Amino acid sequence: MNSRLWALVGGASLVAAMSPVAIAGVNATSLFEFDSASGYSPAAGVITDSRGTIFGTTTIGGIGPCLAGAGCGTVYALSPSAASSTWTFEKLYDFQGGQDGSAPSAPLTLGADGTLYGYTTGGTPGTIFRLRPPEVVGGSWSFEILYVFRGNGDGNLLDVNAPLVYSHGVLYGIASGGSQACAQIGCGSVFRLTERGGSWSLKTLFRFSGMADSGEPTWIAGTLRERALYVSTRLGRGAVVALTPPAGTGAWIEHVLTTFHGDGDGEWPTSLVLGSGGMVFGIAAEARGGLVFELARPAGNASGWTRTTISVISEHGYGPVSLASAGGGVLIGAIEGDFDFFAGAVFALTPMRHSDGWKYSLLWNFNQGPDRNPLNVVTGWRGNLFGVLQGGDSSAGSLFELHR
Repeated sequence: MNSRLWALVGGASLVAAMSPVAIAGVNATSLFEFDSASGYSPAAGVITDSRGTIFGTTTIGGIGPCLAGAGCGTVYALSPSAASSTWTFEKLYDFQGGQDGSAPSAPLTLGADGTLYGYTTGGTPGTIFRLRPPEVVGGSWSFEILYVFRGNGDGNLLDVNAPLVYSHGVLYGIASGGSQACAQIGCGSVFRLTERGGSWSLKTLFRFSGMADSGEPTWIAGTLRERALYVSTRLGRGAVVALTPPAGTGAWIEHVLTTFHGDGDGEWPTSLVLGSGGMVFGIAAEARGGLVFELARPAGNASGWTRTTISVISEHGYGPVSLASAGGGVLIGAIEGDFDFFAGAVFALTPMRHSDGWKYSLLWNFNQGPDRNPLNVVTGWRGNLFGVLQGGDSSAGSLFELHR
């Protein structure tokens, strides 16, 4: 789809227009319908690997004892067949509601060797786990608990929905709790999880104070390759900060890149995406729906990052709930919608070659089916787009493919 679809996403505008360009010939197909056995009520987006396999979680269902036998949630995989257009569903793990927790509500993270990392927010203050792929074809995935939060000095994951960041065998994440300057929930923190001698240990790298850096982190992006971790926060109207490692053994250094003020400026940023040239993209709430912003590094002798709104998005009054890179500088995202008159949509933002503008294109409106309320969309098998739908009143959720 990168070449087949994005070639159709053309035109020019300084800021993406409110009137979308609909892409003709694009269709959505339901790949899998969830049920109580496979897990249902997905609350997190999906990811894909290089072979096109889709990975995700459900918050309920499976064979765990939670909710009077309704299940504690699952981890699943949906794999394409190279010989045909058929897909194979596999349940990788059933949560049991003990130390392994329950109700995973954040997207998984894929490690370099195909290992899946994630966390649960039910049953404990937060449990970080990994699932290793089988050593032989047809074997079982291996589940392992890496760390269980205690809910005191190390914080908790109860109000966190951002995926972990994997970099060279190290995990980074955000946590709630900490300083009471941000009321009962705490100002939050950024942590690192490392493995030594077969055991994992957590270190808090930075604690938010509720001052200029805001607090209550919502998203984390970046790796040590970028020499920075980028974090969005929501206290007040929200901010985006960069955390850089110390030269020696000191504390990580915080740089406030931008703060939000509401109204047309946007508020409560999240879903950060790293672009080429050190750009950082994200979404924020806005009175008419939502917006997509760009943060650019200082050029030359200039001081301070520059934030630009590249698109104000309002489909039936709803804004974006996720953002991702589709390659070639293209950004894609989902608009969740509701259970009544608007079923949600998928959009693309394409940078213009001969201007500084972006083109907003409506790729699919789920009022046309196959289900409702997309949580995210990512590129995958054969360059097509894939995502997960929460479903309608009578649906347990589904996985979809957007293709030509």
